[in-house]
Amino acid sequence: MIRTGLSAALGGAILLSSSFSASAIQIVLDYSYDTSGFFSDQLRKDLLQTAASTLGSRLSDNLLAIESAGSNTFNAEFNDPATGASETQSAYSVAGDTMVVFVGGRDLGGTTLGLGGPGGYSASGTSQTFFDTVAARGQSGALDANPSDFGPWGGAISFNSTSNWYFDTDLTTSADIQGNDFYSVALHELGHVLGLGTAASWDSLIDANGNLVGTNVGSVALDASLGHFADGTSSTVNGVAQEAAMSPSITTGTRKEFTDLDFAALSDIGWQVTPVPVPAAVWLFASGLLGLIGVARRRA
Repeated sequence: MIRTGLSAALGGAILLSSSFSASAIQIVLDYSYDTSGFFSDQLRKDLLQTAASTLGSRLSDNLLAIESAGSNTFNAEFNDPATGASETQSAYSVAGDTMVVFVGGRDLGGTTLGLGGPGGYSASGTSQTFFDTVAARGQSGALDANPSDFGPWGGAISFNSTSNWYFDTDLTTSADIQGNDFYSVALHELGHVLGLGTAASWDSLIDANGNLVGTNVGSVALDASLGHFADGTSSTVNGVAQEAAMSPSITTGTRKEFTDLDFAALSDIGWQVTPVPVPAAVWLFASGLLGLIGVARRRA
């Protein structure tokens, strides 16, 4: 599994016609390994779902379904978010345009707030098409010798159960944050699951000077792990300056949304990024808000 860590733009719901053909990436959150009960509070689940829907709603890729059937078997491999131990979901299947992320909490030690990344896999069968689907989910550039795309089945995220978290009940303001903003860290770790700092297509963009060089990001300095933008890297959110969400740390008492640079990096590693949430994702985005109203390890 690939793991990276972080140390210490919401929009309104609208009604849209179902006639639109565009679809979003649905990030399904699986709490079955949350044995510590970190997510026993519904507010925490709502915040994480909102972060997942915020990112998924901007992605319009067509991820093929992975179906374990007959002689074709896909086994999803990841680190247990509650223990860090290797886990396998055998004969697993993932729906089209869907990613599954196993989440939970444990003591990560020190100032580490979260660890996240895409999972690994094993597969058996007789069909090369099946193997290619498991590896790339229809994103042909992910199969190149120098990958230019990414098609993961999902992954896992662990949040530090001993950190001083702030679980915001009103994401429309960040003026009252005290402690480490959970929503910001959730966006960051989901970014790693989506391949920022972790995908082979990210590694393909790193030059000899430790910069990420891409059509959309230009040339941006990375930190020593090569898995994050360098500390202090600035971008914008709705025209307002902010440090990039995928820098390696966050200041206590502050919020970091996904910036224009973070989304540009998603585009450069192969995701189809839309300027606004795609129509099929709006219901997911809205549902995540309902409860709120009133290096880093490299490839292993």
